[in-house]
Amino acid sequence: MKNIDKILKTLAKQQGISMLGQFRKYPAWKILISTILSARANDKATIPVTKELFKKYKSLKQLAQADPRIVKKIIKRTVYYNQKTKYILNTAKKILKDYKGKVPDDFDELIKLPGVGHKVACCVLVYAFNKPRIPVDTHVAVIANRLSWTKESDPKKVWRDLEDKIPKKYWLIVNELFVIHGQDICIKRKPFCYKCSIVKYCKYENKNLKT
Repeated sequence: MKNIDKILKTLAKQQGISMLGQFRKYPAWKILISTILSARANDKATIPVTKELFKKYKSLKQLAQADPRIVKKIIKRTVYYNQKTKYILNTAKKILKDYKGKVPDDFDELIKLPGVGHKVACCVLVYAFNKPRIPVDTHVAVIANRLSWTKESDPKKVWRDLEDKIPKKYWLIVNELFVIHGQDICIKRKPFCYKCSIVKYCKYENKNLKT
């Protein structure tokens, strides 16, 4: 693929930082729980919820022993909060029981945890363990398609295309850059193409070039 260097370097110069980018300093279990909570929710909704949750439960053991009703009340501002409550409590218990309280840094082990699918596992590897992968969420899939880096819509197929085509030295930054760009500029329904710094590389046919 052409212009990978230019596109990623341009985005890196002009952008802020995502929720998971802010949470890199957190222990791995907090990054894992935050990522589970962020499913189908934006950073703006997820950040205050995670901060309140971690203020209440300061360790993985405390979270594993938490009253589900209290957890549910805290995370109610996120979507699918009933299911997410089960996921995060069961995941906390499983890590304590099966992994001696340490989040596994292996993809195949991560996806054994409740609520952890392909994207969440890749996010944990990148943001908690600094291991190169390309987590694919809606933002990554949309932007990759608009740049013609893939023609797929299924996240796993997009992931396969991107990791096949993008040099490994960039894997750690692709999700971060595309999430921020997708939230601020390259919105799925009506992107702000007139404000986009990489619009000249974009193959999207329905560009919104009017201010």
